[in-house]
Amino acid sequence: MSSKFENLNPSYQSSTTTTIVVVDDEAYVRDLISRWLAGAGYRVLTARNAEQAWRLLQVEDVQLVASDVRMNGASGIDLLRNITATKPDIAVVMLTAVSDVTTAVATLTHGASGYLTKPIEREELLVQVHHALERRRLRLENDEYMRTLERKVREQTVAIRRAHEETILRLLNASRYRDEETGAHVRRTGLYSEVLSAALGWPEEQVEYIRMAAPMHDVGKIGIPDAILRKPGKLTADEIAIMRTHTQIGAGMLAGSETPVLGLAYEIALNHHEHWDGNGYPRGIAGTDIPEAARIVSIVDVYDALSHDRIYRPAMPEKKVLSMLREGIGSQFEPRIGEAFFDCLDQMRHISRDNPDESPAERSINTCWNLLETTEEQFVLAMAGT
Repeated sequence: MSSKFENLNPSYQSSTTTTIVVVDDEAYVRDLISRWLAGAGYRVLTARNAEQAWRLLQVEDVQLVASDVRMNGASGIDLLRNITATKPDIAVVMLTAVSDVTTAVATLTHGASGYLTKPIEREELLVQVHHALERRRLRLENDEYMRTLERKVREQTVAIRRAHEETILRLLNASRYRDEETGAHVRRTGLYSEVLSAALGWPEEQVEYIRMAAPMHDVGKIGIPDAILRKPGKLTADEIAIMRTHTQIGAGMLAGSETPVLGLAYEIALNHHEHWDGNGYPRGIAGTDIPEAARIVSIVDVYDALSHDRIYRPAMPEKKVLSMLREGIGSQFEPRIGEAFFDCLDQMRHISRDNPDESPAERSINTCWNLLETTEEQFVLAMAGT
């Protein structure tokens, strides 16, 4: 008469690549179970206690453990807990001489794939082992499927993010034809903001968002008339008022999007000229009423503008730039963000060195605008007011 095991799929009856560790403190039981499993084609290792079995698991590629529950020293339950906690890919079938519902429930609760009561029948053992290995296989396949799915999601997320960045860069390129700011400036602004927001404890995802959003801080200048935007001389009071509307124009261009990056860009475009003490524009808000992203961009934008050449004036010496920034802490810039900026100063310098301005030949336009006459004090006013 054929047994239950003999009726199983033949592919599971001979598995020399499958290693099973048999753990029992009774030599006769240990040897008998080993012979049955080896006869079915499994590679079998034996251990007389949980400690010896655990040592085997550290050096052998094991797929299943068949362990007695009650043994001298650590119990089979202890071994099961360790396996479940640190080697969850190993299936476990528990064996016991006591028919106890509480013990059976405990083993299954701690992750056992099967439970057998002694005396054990060969066919029943082999069926339990087969089922445990099959569940293990399905679980591993599912884990691999989930890892593959997560990888694809990450890849798609990267692709979507790149598409967002390309859209942003194209928008910025359009605005650069109207403005003197270089592509390197807007790129550096994003990188500075990335460093500073991370230093302030922003979540990784939000740090990535501000890196993409910060370069759009002055996108509203695309709506400023050329006569004002590119005027080489000092602006009149009326012209300054028009220039300042670039914040609201930019906000209007970016408003209403459900995309997190564009939502953050909206906040930055509208508020990056607001001052901590309330003396900025366009709304004259102060303190924490100014979105934190705009407070971050405010200081890095001024740092970069002062530190690099413009057609109408050379870069200022770093010592002077840093002195001016420190003077602005508490009035123009939030103290906490100002101090964090100086803590990150070495990183800011690296970003500046690694992303130099384009040469004149690389610039898309060779004209510029200037808000005020370029004495040092007037330039500070320009940075604070426009």
